[in-house]
Amino acid sequence: MDYLIRGNPIRLTELVSHLNTSKYGYTAVLDHTESNRKYFSQVIHPPEKRSAYFTFLTPDHFTNPNSMLALVDYLSYQAGELGAQNVLAEVEESHPLFETFRRAGFSVFSWESVWRLPQNSPDEESATKWHIPTVTDGNTVRSFYQTLVPPLVQNAEPFVNGAAQRLLYKTDGETQAYVEIVKGRSGTYLIPLIHPSVEDVHALIRDLISHFNGTKKPVYMQVRSYQAWLSEALGDLRAEPSPRFALMVKHLAVAQWKAVRETGISLSEKSPATPLVTNCADQGLTSDGLK
Repeated sequence: MDYLIRGNPIRLTELVSHLNTSKYGYTAVLDHTESNRKYFSQVIHPPEKRSAYFTFLTPDHFTNPNSMLALVDYLSYQAGELGAQNVLAEVEESHPLFETFRRAGFSVFSWESVWRLPQNSPDEESATKWHIPTVTDGNTVRSFYQTLVPPLVQNAEPFVNGAAQRLLYKTDGETQAYVEIVKGRSGTYLIPLIHPSVEDVHALIRDLISHFNGTKKPVYMQVRSYQAWLSEALGDLRAEPSPRFALMVKHLAVAQWKAVRETGISLSEKSPATPLVTNCADQGLTSDGLK
C-alpha cells in the first residue's frame, strides 16, 4: 500500500523522513560478506497500532534468500523493542523472500490482490448510496468488522476506530458495507468490507468509483481472500489486478507484569522444601546433573 500511494520508500526524501523518531521506525543495514553488497530494510510501528510492519527490503535480487534471514530476525526484534506485539509483512507469493519470512517465524494469515480502478465510472444514476458515517456509527462499524473478518485476521489486524476516513453503505438501517480510505501523494487506497448478501455489488462498486471521478491520481482497491468474490465484479468493471500477495504475521512475546495477592500463610505453616542436593542424590545424580 505505502509504495502505491506514497511512492518509492527508499527514495532519499523518504529515508530522511523516516529518521524522525516520531515515525517510530527502525532502519537496518546488512553488510553481506559473501556477495559484497549492502541490504537495507525498515520496520515501522505506528504508536496507535498493536502491529509493526515491514516497509521495504532492498535490493530484492540475491542468489540466496536465506542470507536475508539475519536482517529479518533483527528487525523483528527491534519491532518488539518499539512495543509492537506483532510484525506484519506483505510478500508476493512467488517471491523468494516468501520462504525467508516463513523461516523467520512468519505465518500466512490471509492473501490479497490490489486492483487499480478505472479512472471514471459511468454517469448513470446508481441505486446505491455511500455516505460519511456519523459518530454514532462507530460501534456499528466495529461490530460489522468483527462479524465478517476471520478471527485469524483480527488477531493480526484488530479493528482500530481512530480517525480513519470511511464511507458507509446501509439498507433499511442495516450496515451492508464500509470502505476505509487512505490517501497519499501518489494515489488513493481503498480497504472495503462488503457483506455477501449485497444484491448488486456491481452497482455498489460503480457508485463507490464515482466518488473519485475527476481524480487525476490512481485509485486502488484491496481485495482479501475472504472477500475474493469481489474480483468478478471488479473484472467486469475493467479494473486491473496485481499479482497475489501473502499477508504474513509474526507474533512477538511481550512481558506483562501481573500483581499476585498474598496468601496470608506464614513461612512456618508451609511444607518444608526438599533440599536440592538430597533430591539429586535420591535420583542418582550429582549436583551438576550428570550421573
